[in-house]
Amino acid sequence: MNILKFRKSNERFKSNREWLDSKHSFSFAEHRDPFWDNFGKIKVINEDIISPNSGFSTHSHSNMEIVTVVIKGEITHRDSLNNLGKIHADEVQIMSAGTGISHSEKNEENIGCKLFQIWIYPDIQDLKPSYNQISIKNISGNNLIIDSSKKNNCQLFINQDISIWRCKYNHLNKKYLPSEIKRFNWIQIIEGDLLLRDKKNKLSKTLSSGDGLGFEISDCCDIDIQSDNEVDMLLFSMPNI
Repeated sequence: MNILKFRKSNERFKSNREWLDSKHSFSFAEHRDPFWDNFGKIKVINEDIISPNSGFSTHSHSNMEIVTVVIKGEITHRDSLNNLGKIHADEVQIMSAGTGISHSEKNEENIGCKLFQIWIYPDIQDLKPSYNQISIKNISGNNLIIDSSKKNNCQLFINQDISIWRCKYNHLNKKYLPSEIKRFNWIQIIEGDLLLRDKKNKLSKTLSSGDGLGFEISDCCDIDIQSDNEVDMLLFSMPNI
């Protein structure tokens, strides 16, 4: 295992508005650092907490794959493709912005909403815009959200060679990285503590809530993950960066 980037939770960029508490793993808006512009094709991983009855007004994107994972509460989505719906906790939405899409994401409930907003560069420009969402409720262990190989009948698809898992382990689960992971990987801890260990080279790294780690492997069998408590995380995997 070769550690490429390690982003401590409290070292992330921060943006605060009256209705929004946002933490950015990578450069975003006015926050700029060339070292933290991206990890491979991943441009943005934002942890957003949105106050009740507020949210993102209508705005536009183009040529970006946008993934939203709702952790708590729910968000109401409207877009220029005439999609209207709610994304609840443990649901995921995908927008392929392509030639252009306008959308709003509002927390129209009386409780706060926590979500992760992810932007990924597409491998093809100026595609036809599209939208989809699925539920990943009652998940346990390694749950594939997006499969770049298209072999596992995933309902969600992005225009980039990146697979994404939502991994949830209770204290009784056997914890292991999916055997399908590629050479380059990013772990984003949602909640909990995790020890990532290279059994071959006796290298280890401890991750806590909000931490992110980019690493390179040659064989996933050499990697062991351990935790004494519940862990919730996102795992991104790609063949190159």
